[in-house]
Amino acid sequence: MNQKLQQRLKRLKTLPVFPTLLTAGNLAAGITAVLCAASYVPGSADHRYMLFIGACAVFVAMVFDMFDGKVARMTRTAGPFGAELDSLADVVSFGVAPAILVHRLVLGQPGVFAYGEKLLWFVTVFYAVMAAIRLARYNVEHSDEATPWFRGLPSPGAAALVCGWVMFHQWTVLNPEKTISSWLLTHGLISPGPWNGLESMDAFRWGLVAITIASGLLMVSTVRYPHAGNTLFGRMSFRSMILLIMVIAALVIIDLPYVAFFGTTGYVAWGLFRGAFEMWRNWRQGRDPLTDADEEEADDLADGDDAGKDVGPAPGR
Repeated sequence: MNQKLQQRLKRLKTLPVFPTLLTAGNLAAGITAVLCAASYVPGSADHRYMLFIGACAVFVAMVFDMFDGKVARMTRTAGPFGAELDSLADVVSFGVAPAILVHRLVLGQPGVFAYGEKLLWFVTVFYAVMAAIRLARYNVEHSDEATPWFRGLPSPGAAALVCGWVMFHQWTVLNPEKTISSWLLTHGLISPGPWNGLESMDAFRWGLVAITIASGLLMVSTVRYPHAGNTLFGRMSFRSMILLIMVIAALVIIDLPYVAFFGTTGYVAWGLFRGAFEMWRNWRQGRDPLTDADEEEADDLADGDDAGKDVGPAPGR
């Protein structure tokens, strides 16, 4: 056995307990969301809340994902094992689970290749694949330095958007007496009826399909989004802390599904608006509107003294 392999095996003899348990909680919540989607039966009194519970499970997975890395750094137990396990858990919780929830909400029944079902198959697979690509790219590009921005919509943000729409739909259907729910149901924008083909889909379901595809594209884009974890757990002013407390209080007082729906949609829309403004500013300055500042900086570094050197994978990789 060579020395490098011995060193790798030695590193795995001891594992950080608490961060690993948090990452395992992330994965467990994601699997729970998938199971809830599989158990959903439209019109059933016993299973009608399953999609709502599944969407909530994805948000629980986000809480675990937000803390596992922070705890690992605080306890000085961060390492490559935790990073790999975290990415694997994220693929399930923020890639597979939201896609399955959308598929079951729109279709309402098992199905893959029948008439009209192929579109939902494509949307489900497309979103999950884009989430996996997003996580792989993040692992390659990110560094240990704290940054206030994500390059592309983060996978938890995309999952929050999709699951926020799922929660909103289910809460509307299950609580028709509420004002917003009553208006949406009265005008036919949301229909509690079963899926009978693409021609029977209401406007909200079509919107959810479009949002799912857009979220997948944004994950692999270069549109910048704020890093919520570093913002919440970094240093902040007294005024910012008071504002954060007020926002948390609003989440408790106001119906959570409505807050999740409008909050996540606003977060994604803000990133798109900011990206469009950056493109307009580049165009006004005579630059390429699609110029990405991070790629330009990387190109400048590549033109330095290290240009031309072998930067390929190490032997055996």
